Parts: sequence; C-alpha cells; structure tokens
Amino acid sequence: MNKTIFLICGLLMVNGAMAQTVYESKGSKGRVFSDQPQPGSKPVELPPLNVIEPVPIAPATPRPAVEQAPPEAKVFAYRQLAVVFPEANGSVAANNATFEVRVSIDPPLQVGMGHSFFLRLDGRAVPGRYTATEMMVPPEFFGDIAPAGAQRHVLEVSVIDEQGGTLLTAPSVDFQTRFVNNLQRPHRLPPPYPVPLHKPATKPAPVLEPLPGSRPAVEGRR
Repeated sequence: MNKTIFLICGLLMVNGAMAQTVYESKGSKGRVFSDQPQPGSKPVELPPLNVIEPVPIAPATPRPAVEQAPPEAKVFAYRQLAVVFPEANGSVAANNATFEVRVSIDPPLQVGMGHSFFLRLDGRAVPGRYTATEMMVPPEFFGDIAPAGAQRHVLEVSVIDEQGGTLLTAPSVDFQTRFVNNLQRPHRLPPPYPVPLHKPATKPAPVLEPLPGSRPAVEGRR
C-alpha cells in the first residue's frame, strides 16, 4: 500500500497537482485513489515526503585543448614534365611496331611514394606503368596490325600516384612513325685502303781491307 501511495503522490506532483488530500474509494477492481472526493470515499493521511538536499557539484575542471590532428600530407608537386623524344612534328622509325619514349621530369620521379609514368597514344592507354625516363611502347599496343608507312600519332605522358590519380601531365606531342629500309639509309663509302709502309734503304756491305802481310786472294788455283 505504501508503494501505491508514494506512486500516486509522485504522479500528482509531476502533473503539477498540488492537492493536499487524497481520497480513497472502492471500485469494481479494488481501491481507487483520487484527489477528487467521490461518494463514499474517505480521506487518506499521507506521510510527509522525503526531501533530499541536492549535492553540491564541484565546478567542472576545464579540459585541456584537444590536440589537433596533423594536417594531411601535402601532395608532392612536380615543377616540370616534358616529352623529349619523339620530338614535336618529328618522326620516329617503328619497323618493329615499337619505338622509344624519353621524358624529362623535375624533381625526379618519386618511386618510393608509388608514383609512375602513364602513357596514352592516340587517346588509348598504353598498358603498364613505367618508372624510368626511357621507356618503350610495346608492340602489343598495335595488335596484329603494325603501323606501316607514315602515320600521325599524338603522345601524352602523365605522372600518376599509387591509386592511379593524375598528378601532372606533359604537353602532348604530335609526331609520325615511318618505316625505314636499306635504301633510305645514308650510303657509306668504303674505308680507304691502308698506305703501305716504306722500308728504310739497306746499307751496302762494308769492304774488308786485307791485313798487313797477307797475300791477296787469287781467283782459282794454277
């Protein structure tokens, strides 16, 4: 019963009802408590409420400033990237459906950071990544049809990171491939024959003088 009374008192206080008297009556399901008198109800004396003094709270100590997370690593910046070979509006021999590509970059390529060179020829990606400034376009790029005769091409070279993001792209180079045969090669003259060395003239044999008291040599014998 005490628990029921305390619960009723709590509900009345929460709802803002500051009634001083609680009435008890009998209902179909048992006793009914209300702050309004009903026929046959009687007042119920409630014990005084327990009042707990609030515990003083110490002022909150200011927390130290949260250390800021280190800023994200800056993206490494390259100052210059250019295609050295093939030259713009130049030509390159591609007899074997492959040719060399050379680039210059400043500062040097940061291979340790996962950077590499990526090539595009005529808008198509050349398979593979390159870490040297001298590289070869593989013949597999052209497939079964090798470039024959003079053909125009556009080469693009970029520096990409480990995830494939583009860091820097060099100005594109427009050039042409050509087929070189023996007739197109410059004619070389045969090397000159070696000049024979002149031997020094031989000296004449010295004439031996007869010794004193010797007889001169006589041809034959009598």
